[in-house]
Amino acid sequence: MTIATDTRIVFEEALTAFGAAVLREVGVPVHEAQAIVENLVQADLRDVESHGFVRLPIYVQRLAAKAINPCPDIRVVRETPTSAVVDGDNGMGQLVGIRAMQIAIDKAQQNGGMCVFVSVRNSNHYGAAASFAQMACRHDMIGFSYTIGGINHMVPWGGAEARLGNNPFAVAIPAGTEHPVVLDMACSVAARGKIIVAAKEGTPIPPDWAVGPDGKPTTDAVEALKGFVQPVGGPKGYSLTLVIGLLSSMLSGAAFGSEVTHMYDDIERPQNIGHLFGVLPIHLFEDVDVFRRRMDKAIGEMRNARRAPGVERIYLPGEREEHSFAHRRAHGIPIGIGVLAELNELGAQYGLKLESIERPLT
Repeated sequence: MTIATDTRIVFEEALTAFGAAVLREVGVPVHEAQAIVENLVQADLRDVESHGFVRLPIYVQRLAAKAINPCPDIRVVRETPTSAVVDGDNGMGQLVGIRAMQIAIDKAQQNGGMCVFVSVRNSNHYGAAASFAQMACRHDMIGFSYTIGGINHMVPWGGAEARLGNNPFAVAIPAGTEHPVVLDMACSVAARGKIIVAAKEGTPIPPDWAVGPDGKPTTDAVEALKGFVQPVGGPKGYSLTLVIGLLSSMLSGAAFGSEVTHMYDDIERPQNIGHLFGVLPIHLFEDVDVFRRRMDKAIGEMRNARRAPGVERIYLPGEREEHSFAHRRAHGIPIGIGVLAELNELGAQYGLKLESIERPLT
């Protein structure tokens, strides 16, 4: 296919080098900068652009303002053999999330295997939830990842004042020869990050994504950012985001409701974002080989169901992202010219430039 005229191609290596260099300029150590940038690149490779490099400018702004600690002492402050509470020391959410999920995996592998949950406080926006849940799949475990949003932009159902984020969550289930089934979703019709991308590119959004500050549906992304996102499924979506928010905050002392500050508008204060990670080792419930075979069969049954008119393929959760990952790794990542301009404006502060090309994407 041919890329749209309002995008440019940037290759993975260029994005990684640029992002890591910028983060080092605001005090993030080399190894940690690499880990953060790889998380962002993975999101853009998987076509989850709402949580990719579009977020780098606000991360750098918060780091530069000392609202995020570039060198956190991430530590366990409470634990049992099957649980832990992690204090992220106001570090980057990607670093805190990786550390917390690895603690869950390590604990689960001890003493013949255990189900483990790890709660987190004093963290920050952690990017795409799926990246942490997927860590468990490599160890024959089902992974869970929950987080509270860094902005209150959803009202309680029937309310007129924002008290909730869209509070994303992810579940990753390994399979055999098939890719893992990976559900990664916000509790709003669309992630706010997608609205941010649309606002930067000057493109409209669907009318069911958000309402403006007047409470009326809008297709203007800029107006939508002033208003509220719409919960998926109405009151059911509100209930889901409430529960995910409570799970992400109440077990660790992280911020909730009116305690949540605005990631973009308040860059002076730490956010105290909360997460919850969990792992289920498959062998505690079923022989791993049997589980993987049954997962492949279940995936096949979904994919091979009779299709509705006009549908070429039935996808499993996470399957489109896997296809995008392979294609973009080989052929490059389309970046909107608005986002690219903002990234280069950011880089110019440190004498850095993100190289892009304009050519057909094959």
